[in-house]
Amino acid sequence: MNMRKIIGVLMAVCFVLSVTVASVSAAPGYKDKKYDDKKKVDDKKKFGDRKKLDNVKKKWDNEKKKWDREKKKWDNERKKWNFKKHSKDYKRWHMLYMKWYQLYLKWLFGYNKFICHYYKYC
Repeated sequence: MNMRKIIGVLMAVCFVLSVTVASVSAAPGYKDKKYDDKKKVDDKKKFGDRKKLDNVKKKWDNEKKKWDREKKKWDNERKKWNFKKHSKDYKRWHMLYMKWYQLYLKWLFGYNKFICHYYKYC
């Protein structure tokens, strides 16, 4: 008699679980955030239209060219210091290089953030 009660309770629990799983799997899922309509509306408010967004991208790309030229210049100078004796001049140069490098990294993080946003919505 006890065995029948235990099996009956176990079957009832299994039935409830299966019904719950079936209802959850049949429910509509959450929208993918990448294709969410609200984000597209917010994007339009932020940039206005596609032409304005392209102008902003052009500005960022021009700045990237400028930063890349400067980075190439600094890297060439750094290579020259590899074979020289490190003196006070090197310490001064290294401090200037590190200040420039911090500015470069700050700009680079902003650029990467914009580019991710640009390609996500275009």
